Amino acid sequence: MIENFLQYGQWLILLLSVMSLYLVSSVKHETRLNGYILTGVSRFSGAVVFIFVDLYAFVIANLIQTYIAFRGYYLNKKVGNDN
Repeated sequence: MIENFLQYGQWLILLLSVMSLYLVSSVKHETRLNGYILTGVSRFSGAVVFIFVDLYAFVIANLIQTYIAFRGYYLNKKVGNDN
């Protein structure tokens, strides 16, 4: 079960990561906000996968990236509401 999750989950996480990069690079504010959310979700998913393969440094790195993504969403959402 875990092997299947790791085998297919890695490709799903890769797809989510590429999609989130595409969205974050948008010039439209709402699209960029969606990119921050998707980045957080994909980084958190990556952290879960790395827990299963005992790569704890990558878990920490992905959790830090998750925090940065959601913080970016919050700060950009606040700026968007001010305009």
